[in-house]
Amino acid sequence: MRSSSLKCHERSKHQFNPGNAVSGMRYTAILLTALALLRPVHMHAQEDAGSKTGFNGYLKFLQTINYQDFNDLWLIDNLIHNRLNFKYIPDERIRLTAELRNRLFYGDFVKYFPGFDSLIGFDNGVVDLSFNLVRGNSILLNSTIDRLYLDYTSGNLHVRFGRHRINWGQNLVWNPNDVFNAFSYFDFDYEERPGTDALRIQYFTGTTSSAEFVYQLGDNLDDMSFMGMYRFSKWAYDMQFMAGSVKTDLVVGTGWSGNIKGGGFRGEATYFHPKPGSEQTEGQLVASVSGDYTFPSSLYLHASFIYNSLGATGKPGTINPGILFGTSAKYLTLSRLDLFGQVSYRISPLFYGGIASIVNPFDGSYFVAPSLTYSIGDNAELLFIAQIFEGEPGSEFGGIGKLLYFRAKWSF
Repeated sequence: MRSSSLKCHERSKHQFNPGNAVSGMRYTAILLTALALLRPVHMHAQEDAGSKTGFNGYLKFLQTINYQDFNDLWLIDNLIHNRLNFKYIPDERIRLTAELRNRLFYGDFVKYFPGFDSLIGFDNGVVDLSFNLVRGNSILLNSTIDRLYLDYTSGNLHVRFGRHRINWGQNLVWNPNDVFNAFSYFDFDYEERPGTDALRIQYFTGTTSSAEFVYQLGDNLDDMSFMGMYRFSKWAYDMQFMAGSVKTDLVVGTGWSGNIKGGGFRGEATYFHPKPGSEQTEGQLVASVSGDYTFPSSLYLHASFIYNSLGATGKPGTINPGILFGTSAKYLTLSRLDLFGQVSYRISPLFYGGIASIVNPFDGSYFVAPSLTYSIGDNAELLFIAQIFEGEPGSEFGGIGKLLYFRAKWSF
């Protein structure tokens, strides 16, 4: 669901954004997009061995139908989504990456949702790299640079600085260990997932072990984060332990991934302890465990649960914030417990179907998502997916309605 929490807009979008710098970045984004679209794709779509540059991306069309009741008002929205990924590798130690997404929205969402342009154009980073280039009554064109970072590698040392994704999660649905850039499971159309503005230093202490430190940029102590993590392998499991400070909380966590009799077994848990002076005074544990198995017939089963020690054991009074873009590792669910199940099957070499569901056992609300995928060659596919939210008013999944999506994607 392409929406975002209104509260994220209480902060000024431009508090870190000197006017000249922003104007330059806006025109840079436009120029990069224009150059990429005008240059022949077949000459630049691959990163050849020994090449100092690389370029790829995709073009998608997504149509969305949203309604509460079948005989009630239907809202229809359309999105043309283009992603462009650039790399420059001056030598074996240094790599510069820039990636941007251009999205053209047109239809009822733009027309009828107040503040839709502000929600889409909001950038939670230190520097505002999201630009609404065209606004109209029923149309919005946004360009966002969601990756812009420099890599430096020397021996066992790897340093990355800029806007990038710090993927500390182990599970496939809920990731309490993703304290820097938690993602929404419901936002299926954003495969790359959000990034963050940070410095990340990794040192590989062995073939399967590493230590790392992350400093997430911010304008004050409440916005800054400092975390350390150590990863290693033991008993055929990949394990990790982390500790540090994330905004207003002191944080410790752990995670693992491995298998039992050929089936995946993953888990992660994070404990948040409020710093003195924080609005929240009680510690909070968020944990998730999952298991999945693929049969020789291609039948895939996946089950998971998430536990939130401060979650509601009744109706939370509002929708699950994980449905929105602006989620965090603390608020992946408002319920004390949510349950997830998924079944999928490859019907033919080109045709894939499945269904996933999340249930809140306390308030009885639920989410169901059947999907069908059809591959057209190696670089194109068609997808149909429905997201059905059901529940009483005030329940976790109540009041959202039904969303039907059709998507065509071409990668280059």
